[in-house]
Amino acid sequence: MAAYGQAWADGDPERAWTFYADDVVMHLPGRGALAGDHVGRAAVIAAIRALLARTDGAVAEIEVLDRMVSGERVAMLVREAVERDGRRLELRRVNTYRVVDGRIAEIDIFEANQYEVDEFFD
Repeated sequence: MAAYGQAWADGDPERAWTFYADDVVMHLPGRGALAGDHVGRAAVIAAIRALLARTDGAVAEIEVLDRMVSGERVAMLVREAVERDGRRLELRRVNTYRVVDGRIAEIDIFEANQYEVDEFFD
């Protein structure tokens, strides 16, 4: 999971996506068009690409602030910054991951300010 977080911090989503299981499920919160459950590697990547397409094209700035690890779960406290139409969103979130056989099988995202994220990406 450290390598996964580092891939995002390095601005390399393609490398990050190699950590996803084929049947990964991502639970994306909010009220926007992309909110909900995305099932399967292709669907999860498509949802993330759609979110990234709603930014000004620059790679998101991502910093993993802390990690909490238990048996098959990892939680990452993340600071992220993106830009769109001259606006900058700096958000804080906790992403939790269920890891099975070394691959990410499930992702839950918890935003510190869901309303701000919904407004920015819609």
